Amino acid sequence: CCPECKEVRNFCEYRGKTYKILEEFKPSPCEWCRCEPNNEVHCVVSDCAVPECVNPVYEPEQCCPICKNGPNCFAGTTIIPAGIEVKVDDCTICRCHNGDWWKPAQCLRRECLNSQSLS
Repeated sequence: CCPECKEVRNFCEYRGKTYKILEEFKPSPCEWCRCEPNNEVHCVVSDCAVPECVNPVYEPEQCCPICKNGPNCFAGTTIIPAGIEVKVDDCTICRCHNGDWWKPAQCLRRECLNSQSLS
């Protein structure tokens, strides 16, 4: 009977917003998107590396967490900076080599004499 006309669109709609063909945009700190010529939006989500610390923080407008105090790791409940030896008690010295949120510090426990004197 009659030919159908297909509407020609020179834009994409994504989450209620309109974008021009080939326009790139960031709907969130972790997403990069582009309006394709076929009117579809293609997005890539950022993959964050494992933080080198046990206390990473998220900053506004940043996708991945950062280590504000540099690389570190746990020795029990104590946070030790990477590359530093810390005496955690009278008999134990711990060292954090690289800093990992999942890897504890390496500790060396030495025999030590009790500091109490005999009466």
